[in-house]
Amino acid sequence: NEIYARHGRRFNNAELSAYFSSKSWYQPTVAGADFTEEYAASVFNEIEIANISTIVNYENAHGLNDFE
Repeated sequence: NEIYARHGRRFNNAELSAYFSSKSWYQPTVAGADFTEEYAASVFNEIEIANISTIVNYENAHGLNDFE
């Protein structure tokens, strides 16, 4: 979720919200509902997209996708 947080995504999950709010660089500016695939495509670079894909595949394979 750090990649999303670095692009200003706000989180509904209290743990994620608290964690990222404790970071000096975090500027929550985009509601989760507004962080659509189209929006993500406009802000993520190729490396971020590849990293997200790798992370999601790993999480899915190991049942680790607990956050919204």
